[in-house]
Amino acid sequence: MCELLTVKSEESIPIEWIFHYASLLDKYGIAGFGWGVAWKCDNGQIRRYRAIEGVRNDVLAPQTLKGLEAKEYLVHLRRPSLMKSMAFNNSQPYLNEEESLAFAHNGYFTNHDQFRPLFINELQGTSDSEIGYQYYLTKTKEQKDPVISLELTHQKLEGKANLVVFQKDQDTLLYAGNDDNRMYVFDLDDVRCASTSLHSQDDFLFQAIFPTATNVKQIPLFSGCELTTGRLKHKSCK
Repeated sequence: MCELLTVKSEESIPIEWIFHYASLLDKYGIAGFGWGVAWKCDNGQIRRYRAIEGVRNDVLAPQTLKGLEAKEYLVHLRRPSLMKSMAFNNSQPYLNEEESLAFAHNGYFTNHDQFRPLFINELQGTSDSEIGYQYYLTKTKEQKDPVISLELTHQKLEGKANLVVFQKDQDTLLYAGNDDNRMYVFDLDDVRCASTSLHSQDDFLFQAIFPTATNVKQIPLFSGCELTTGRLKHKSCK
């Protein structure tokens, strides 16, 4: 029941811009049980901030992240599928040890318990999303195409899945696989964006949060693509 937002621009974006839109997604959505943000530094390395509170209740974030500017961000607003999984280590995005890849999931992987024993030594938390993250990493280590790896992750773990992969020196990958929470790409002036839709089957996302959005397109279900400045590049659409 989470929400996702990722943005990319050729000019630096202050963190306050991110706080504004993340807070609106938190306000109108149902994901107030933890949040996190990843961003790319000038050298391409990915950094991350996470909290167990929702973004609007997180009093430390404005102080901790004050002055931050970046050209690319990934935001995850959490509402656990299993409420007993509320914990700091279950907050997203996930980040690999090399700080070169961040991963975020919206939905619920129904087969997560089946695959959990395979990753027991790598897991830091208890959520179904982390199983998806670890499964995706195994597919990329097998040198499978990154977008195909996202599709395979959803196919094997089943359930509902919108996925975002944030990568060093590469375009952000998007996968739409949650028919209850559609994913859109659009422009806000010179900022290229992708966002989930508040679990609302209408255009409220663009009425209340992004009223100035242009070039709005829904990512087709069960397809993956790259988010690039000024265009959406589909790698595999079914």
